[in-house]
Amino acid sequence: MDNNISFSKIVATPTLNSWSQAYNAGKLFAVLSLEKTKDPSEIESLNMLGKDLLERLEQEFFVIEDKNLESIKKAVATVFENTAEGVTISFAAGTFVNNILYLFGLGNSKVFIKRGRSLGLALVSENASSKNLASSSGFIKENDLIVLTTDAFSQVVTEEELNASLNDIEPSEITESLAPKIHKAENGKISAIVIKYQNPAAAPMDAPDDLDEGLQEKEVVIEETIIDNRETPVSVSPVTKYLDLFKSKLKISSLKIQPIKKLFLIAAVGIAVILIASVFLGIQEQNKAKSRALFAQIYPQAQKKYDEGQGLVELNKTYARDSFLAAQKILQDNKDKFPTKSKESLQTQDLLKKIKDGLSLVSPIDKSGLDRSKLSITVLNGSGVEGTAGKAANILKDFGYNVASTGNADNYNYTGVTIKVKPDQSNFLNLLKQDLAKEYTIKSTSSDLSPDSSTDALIIIGK
Repeated sequence: MDNNISFSKIVATPTLNSWSQAYNAGKLFAVLSLEKTKDPSEIESLNMLGKDLLERLEQEFFVIEDKNLESIKKAVATVFENTAEGVTISFAAGTFVNNILYLFGLGNSKVFIKRGRSLGLALVSENASSKNLASSSGFIKENDLIVLTTDAFSQVVTEEELNASLNDIEPSEITESLAPKIHKAENGKISAIVIKYQNPAAAPMDAPDDLDEGLQEKEVVIEETIIDNRETPVSVSPVTKYLDLFKSKLKISSLKIQPIKKLFLIAAVGIAVILIASVFLGIQEQNKAKSRALFAQIYPQAQKKYDEGQGLVELNKTYARDSFLAAQKILQDNKDKFPTKSKESLQTQDLLKKIKDGLSLVSPIDKSGLDRSKLSITVLNGSGVEGTAGKAANILKDFGYNVASTGNADNYNYTGVTIKVKPDQSNFLNLLKQDLAKEYTIKSTSSDLSPDSSTDALIIIGK
């Protein structure tokens, strides 16, 4: 993500018949909500449909070579042309290409923009379909705030409330001020992204590659001179060796060669030195050109996979991990092909460090060494509140646990959270308690779950 773009997301808790998500990958941003209008079923069905639509959006977007209003609009229309029946969709998306903002809407959705003290609508989508997709574009300015919203967001947050909240400086502060109202509404269709745009900082003018190399060579010469003053052996370049060789030959022959012949000999030596230096520098430049060509081939691929992983961290940790690992493999396979301390090598190492940090966010393996994905869990609703088990299941999945099933407990009189594991999985007890304590009050824990249980752990979410 460019450092001139900052953003923050708001996403409501899904219900049995509604789901929403705020999504980002690189410079692509989107909000999406889905609602079943008939035959409501488990939240996972909408969850899978939503994730599939966002994955297809990412695939269609990143293969566009010339990104403009029409090419992106065509890609978005392709994603939504065959959506499931009985599902109401609210969708808004935006992307930055240089200093131009492209916006798209489907169903009912809105995109607000605040410039200075004025709040306005940059896009209004009213019952738009894939065949008549709403779209707009325009130049973006310093400190503009853009808010992509689903239809349900506008039903809960008025323009006056939104305008007041946008007086905060940073997107994270804006979403923090709106979050209580969003969660109080208990509407699973609410999602929004707040984006702040700043003009890219004027970067210092880069010197040409050959100038950079010249500066490096001067530093080496200075270093050698200092070492020589200490009477320490100095590394000598091949060109210097050849010059010393020809100098020694001239000294030996000078007593016997006449002045005219000596001039010809000096000229021949000069030409030979130039030829040798040209060959040496040509080989050196050829090797550098190969490194630059390889870097230009593999680095953008790895950067793209890394950006995809960053965008998927909150959406799907499994897919995010796959993207990070793909980026890591591209760089690991080629990093040794770049000269040590070269610009290409340093950039590669820097991206590898970022990838490592990204993987730490999505790994199911705890620092203690326990792999959450190896533990199968049943989650039961012991409170009687609709969606309780589904919400807890999603939290556990985000940690990387294998949630095998959800359902209702034998009664709705449970309080707090009850955790039971099989005796041979007792080492997971404290980890489960630690992970769930971030959202719930833990009532009791035990390792006496029957060995005949179909899963390794049972979690009951009470009142």
